[in-house]
Amino acid sequence: MPPVPEERDPLVSILTPSFNQARWLEDNLRSIASQTYPRIEHVVMDGGSTDGSAELLERAGENVRWASEKDRGQSDALNKAFRASSGEIIGWLNSDDAYFSRDAVRTVVDYFVAHPEVDVVYGHTAYVNANGLILLMIWAPPFFRWWLRMEDIIPQPAAFVRRSALGDTLVDESLHFAMDYDLWLRLLRDGKRFARIDKVLAVERGQAERKTLSIADIRKRDVERLAKEYGIGTEDDNQLVKRILGVKSRFFGLRLVRAIHGDLAFAAQPVSTADVVRRQVAARRSRMDLGD
Repeated sequence: MPPVPEERDPLVSILTPSFNQARWLEDNLRSIASQTYPRIEHVVMDGGSTDGSAELLERAGENVRWASEKDRGQSDALNKAFRASSGEIIGWLNSDDAYFSRDAVRTVVDYFVAHPEVDVVYGHTAYVNANGLILLMIWAPPFFRWWLRMEDIIPQPAAFVRRSALGDTLVDESLHFAMDYDLWLRLLRDGKRFARIDKVLAVERGQAERKTLSIADIRKRDVERLAKEYGIGTEDDNQLVKRILGVKSRFFGLRLVRAIHGDLAFAAQPVSTADVVRRQVAARRSRMDLGD
């Protein structure tokens, strides 16, 4: 039986831009539909997919609001979803990502309710391949403004923002890769408060078409632009910081491995603790099997 909402429960809007990713969109939809928190609206803006995505959305149920039409890219789709939403709390989950556990949104809402001074919360993520195999756990550091000014430490699938902290649009549509980093830096500049929840909240899917693997040159160009706008270092300037954070993420991520045996919200392949620990300690991320 689905959880019964109460009037005092804040509405959470999950925004999903999508284009020709039906293979993973179903898992995305399922991970949100299975959340134990009762007041969620899922807003999906599909860019006119031809791979069966629209048919999946038609069957998704009344809690999913969607449209399928041509757009100007991911940032445009996100802003359209944001304008169509009405929740007090905003989550952003790309169509190839998912929430990790069934209580992820409940955990976030409880934190916001207990900490009314906080505007942005985020947690850890699990890195999975195209087939849902958990490859390793990605530890996110506690929030320090100087860390964020040197590196994007906030995993976008595991982040949530109060609507009251945002303006009329969510992201800068002229950015095609680092729009999430721009959002965090803009909120930091505006004096908003950030906090980390020490829990695995989301799944980040490594797959061949993911932008982090296919258009890294665009990321570099976007970050160089942000460096000028916010007075932060470029990716070349911050290589040492990136290495330090990478080592810390691997080391502290070891204690997150036990979460793989929890009440998962996505379609995970069977995996042993030992295999995840082995990859966590020794495997190069660039050489991990991303699946079919």
